[in-house]
Amino acid sequence: MTNPRQDKLIKLVIDKGYYTVEELAEKLDVSTQTIRRDIKKLSEQRLLVRHHGGASSPATKTNLDYEVRKVSETDQKRAIGKAIAELIPDNSTIFITIGTTAEVIASELLEKNNLQIITNSLRVANVLHGNKSFDVLIPSGKVKAFNGGIVGTEALDFISNFRFDYLITSAASLDVDGTLLEYDLNETMITQTVMKSARHVIVGLDSTKLIPKGSIELGNITDATYLFTDKPLNANLEAITEKGETQVVVCE
Repeated sequence: MTNPRQDKLIKLVIDKGYYTVEELAEKLDVSTQTIRRDIKKLSEQRLLVRHHGGASSPATKTNLDYEVRKVSETDQKRAIGKAIAELIPDNSTIFITIGTTAEVIASELLEKNNLQIITNSLRVANVLHGNKSFDVLIPSGKVKAFNGGIVGTEALDFISNFRFDYLITSAASLDVDGTLLEYDLNETMITQTVMKSARHVIVGLDSTKLIPKGSIELGNITDATYLFTDKPLNANLEAITEKGETQVVVCE
């Protein structure tokens, strides 16, 4: 059940796509504490997606601003990143894709030794190059200003030369039938290319991504060896992952 103020809050967020706590407090003429309580309740009901400092619409088909996502659900991403890093053995060859979740995972990998890491994210490379035992490679191609991602045919050609032990990726969301959805076709094409040559596919998705968003098919969760998330899947998705033999790891 929602009250009239919460109904207005939902309409504001759905109409715009994203609002900060302060903006909502001003619009609705209440305290920021009241707005945070409302967002928490509405996110638990899956009527909104809760972020650090704001809320977004669960039905949005466009990606949130990169800096907004970077501070969203940080504790969950950190738990996922730590668990994934523990799985990766030293001396592995891995590919890490673009995104805020990928950056968090990269920071957790810094304690490993002798990894060969290929990434099409300048931000991920910037995190990882500080470990002197790592061999960090990036492809040439077009650099996207808003997230530091490298895309294009040159990047695809470079990546096709490798066989990876692990692909570490995320996605915009996971649909009810197990389809991994994305927003950007060029980024998706690179991830799909790596999937074909990776021995193990690792997907990290915090629970805000278990609500369908995005319109480009990356693949199916059954293509993944592991799914790392912070909350148990619903019965339908659990059945899909079991059928596909995808190992689900819930990171508290």
